[in-house]
Amino acid sequence: MHKQSHPWRITFAELLILIFAFGVVAVKSYRVVNDFSRISLQGELNLNSVAQIQAALAMNPGVFNTLQFEDSPGAGAAATIILDKIEVLINRHQLRTEAIGRCASACAAAFLLGSTRSLLPTNDHTPTFLMIHAIRNHRTREVNYGKTEVVNKKIASKSLGKFPLSLLNRIFDDKKGTGDGEIYIYREPQRTPKGKHQVFVCDGAPHRLISECDPVPGVTPESLGIQVRP
Repeated sequence: MHKQSHPWRITFAELLILIFAFGVVAVKSYRVVNDFSRISLQGELNLNSVAQIQAALAMNPGVFNTLQFEDSPGAGAAATIILDKIEVLINRHQLRTEAIGRCASACAAAFLLGSTRSLLPTNDHTPTFLMIHAIRNHRTREVNYGKTEVVNKKIASKSLGKFPLSLLNRIFDDKKGTGDGEIYIYREPQRTPKGKHQVFVCDGAPHRLISECDPVPGVTPESLGIQVRP
């Protein structure tokens, strides 16, 4: 994980307040890095982690300007509520977003709504990637086409048009017509029988290897408005 950091001086009392407010469940850390500060989250997103982000921003106005997601499968129940709340915080505080390792589902959507978006390397050389799919009802698994299309338009807008709706809407591509498609965006090119590629569209069928999905030639994170940082 990208963790070059500088000490952040706080009093012992302030430290106790931070520990009490944030705990150790979702908001993994808070540190100053390269003249800006971030809130780092690891694992599944939930309403508790959103509440902790809100508390961190409220208690320290003007200190944090980056949300970092690490190895997140997204959110389970209440995913749309969680995404909406994170979007409000991103827009209110003009938060940048970073991803390390897997950032899937609601994590990928939240990441792509950042004021700027950066993919960082992992410490163990596992790939950093995004996985985007349609928003679904947690109970019935039905695709919420209206909400998904709204989010897709916001993602395209955040990228200043670099992430085209024509590509985003390919998450609805699948052989059964159930909207089960997925888009994968890798920080590093992935070697496949069709060459090295960074963006893939999967049709919703079970896939063991990314090479079983369709590559999108010539498309990179940078071309989609996503920074790739060392």
